[in-house]
Amino acid sequence: MQHLYWDLGETGAGACFEVDRRGSTARVCLMDSDEYQACLDQEAYKYHGGFFDYSPLTLQVPYDDYWYLVIDGYDRVKKATVVQLFN
Repeated sequence: MQHLYWDLGETGAGACFEVDRRGSTARVCLMDSDEYQACLDQEAYKYHGGFFDYSPLTLQVPYDDYWYLVIDGYDRVKKATVVQLFN
């Protein structure tokens, strides 16, 4: 699976990340390390987020863990940035 991703590292519950992307609709996902590995292994996985056709958007980390932010639909996304708003 080809995608854009950011390794957010150990991140506490409540941390917010603003995702600004240019291009068409894309799936933006927050995944803990186990779910991200399942995604890479092409197994069933869960994520927080969804399909978005607007930008910027804000995603909040639901619990303490090691996190990744993934943008699927990379071929339709022209540019993307991720900024942590607060922790």
